[in-house]
Amino acid sequence: MIDTLRAIWLIALIPQLAWPQGGLADASLEQLLNTPVTSVSKKEQKLARTAAAVFVISQDDIRRSGAASLPDVLRMVPGVDVAQIDANAWAITIRGFNSRYSSKLLVLVDGRSVYTPGFSGVYWDQLDMPLVDIERIEVIRGPGATVWGANAMNGVINIITKSSKATKGGLAEVTAGSGVQPVSMVRYGDTLGSSGTYRAFAKYSRFTDTALPDGSPAADGWSRMQGGFRSDWTLTPHDSMTVEGDLFSNQGSQTRYHWFEPVPGDQPFTEGMASAGGNLVASWNHAAASGSETSVRGYFDTYRRSDLGTIELTKTLDLDFQNHFAVGERHDIVWGAGFRATRSGAPAGYAIELTPPLRTDRLYSVFFQDEIALTGSLWLTLGSKVEHNAYTGFEYEPSVRMAWALTNRHTVWAAASRAIRQPSREETGVSVELAQLPLDPYTLLTTRLYGNPHFQSEELRDVEVGYRAEWTKRLSFDADAFLSFYRHLSTIEFQPQIVNAASLPVRIEIPLVYANLGRATNYGAEVSVAWAASSRWRIAPGYSWLHTNPGLEPGSTDQLSRDLLLDSPEHAFQVRSTVNVSPGLEWGQTLYWTARLPDGGAPNHARLDTRLAWRLGERTEISLVAQNLLRPRFLEYSSTFQILGAQVQRSVFGKITWTF
Repeated sequence: MIDTLRAIWLIALIPQLAWPQGGLADASLEQLLNTPVTSVSKKEQKLARTAAAVFVISQDDIRRSGAASLPDVLRMVPGVDVAQIDANAWAITIRGFNSRYSSKLLVLVDGRSVYTPGFSGVYWDQLDMPLVDIERIEVIRGPGATVWGANAMNGVINIITKSSKATKGGLAEVTAGSGVQPVSMVRYGDTLGSSGTYRAFAKYSRFTDTALPDGSPAADGWSRMQGGFRSDWTLTPHDSMTVEGDLFSNQGSQTRYHWFEPVPGDQPFTEGMASAGGNLVASWNHAAASGSETSVRGYFDTYRRSDLGTIELTKTLDLDFQNHFAVGERHDIVWGAGFRATRSGAPAGYAIELTPPLRTDRLYSVFFQDEIALTGSLWLTLGSKVEHNAYTGFEYEPSVRMAWALTNRHTVWAAASRAIRQPSREETGVSVELAQLPLDPYTLLTTRLYGNPHFQSEELRDVEVGYRAEWTKRLSFDADAFLSFYRHLSTIEFQPQIVNAASLPVRIEIPLVYANLGRATNYGAEVSVAWAASSRWRIAPGYSWLHTNPGLEPGSTDQLSRDLLLDSPEHAFQVRSTVNVSPGLEWGQTLYWTARLPDGGAPNHARLDTRLAWRLGERTEISLVAQNLLRPRFLEYSSTFQILGAQVQRSVFGKITWTF
């Protein structure tokens, strides 16, 4: 607590250190509230009148943060729980249920889903990208984007990259220091004929080992090579096209136990891990003279991953159509249809087996949404997405949203939604031995987990209210509260034991099977404030509160999965400070405080990051970043899925950015 108070005191000194001349080049608070967002309704809306809990991370926010990875960027969003497990694995979620595979969060890159259907989650080490090429990140807390369909249950993170029109010329970056050694990236963009532009990049990253709770090396360092491109074309005054793609290869290691469940005598060991893949995305947009808009997007995505003693293979083909038009003066309609085919699985013979080893799942979807202008300041939005998946058949996800602009500076909104998470390959067809324990020389006790082909979709029914305002020209405020009812949550149920005495040793198997006997009632709130304390100094506090009430349906025997409901902190606080010390000198600091995890997996902890940057002319920027200044190391997340939780360490690194 003393370290936290010292950090707050240090941030309070910033305005006394700033030079008297100059002003911030950032947008005004009024402009920030009028920032266009597209993720809630798949159409452009002003943030000020959006009926959802939305937070937008701009490119300037990313640059000033000094973050070296995408998970560190997401820490600045109140309500997004980011916990680093080891050097190459993160647990990231919104509004609870955090784990390495956070199944209720949908993550997109330019509309391409990076949610893996095999284990229902996101591999964040496969999502590394040049942060300088991100235009903005739209984060929706809660089921604020049911137009995206299944798995957008607790929220959506939509990463939107810059058009190649905005990245002409060359750029080179080199980052090196403790923890990061090195990260280097080169990018070049130019015109293509008279109607197109392009950019291409290559990037190499290397992150060093962290430390286990006892101080020994975690053997979790990793490296990544990545290359990609994007091209944008203006075909006609009404038509545009974008084609983009990238390839990556990751190599690393991790410290893990042999068994998935604790077994006496099980000693940790170092295991190599690797992944490689790529994607290709093409989209076409047409803006008619009447004002209607039509878009078609398709992408192919594939990766091969070796992790936890298993090879995972995934190939995805996705096609999406969308149309946006107005009917009269009151109705603004968006509708669309989509198809996705995913071939995924794990070849037979590995530690984790799937039945069948490889299969192709098809997802069909349509959605319709109508924003109705009831008055000049009151809007009602009705809509739903209907999907047919390979596991549970037809699913529907309706939402009702209302936004009321009390004045041009104050907006109140409310929403009610139903969202689902469809089953994964693991929950329907896995077979994995969780533990093995010799009882005596002639008897062996084993525990094996099986998938359930009748596993249902998890369901959320959620109500939210929010208030968004520009109180003064220097102070804006955004708050929301939510009440969430979860049904059919995943549980692991005991089955009658099986004894195989045909040979020695006698095997006593305790079978477990996935079921849907979990439930929870969650409620909480999120608050963010933007305060322009002076013409060059901004402070942005944020706070989130989450209370989780998990439970089991009568008859459940679950003793393994319920703890996952309690892996998110009840309270989290942060405050960001950015100041222009002089026309060429920036200083930023961010203080985070996170409460102890309810399951005791990690203690409460504070983290202080700072960045000092100098611009040398128009082409060169040098920055110095220090992370985790308050203590040498601390634990953010305990061991999970056999992987030993490592400590986040203090790091100091420098970066040089040169444009040419």
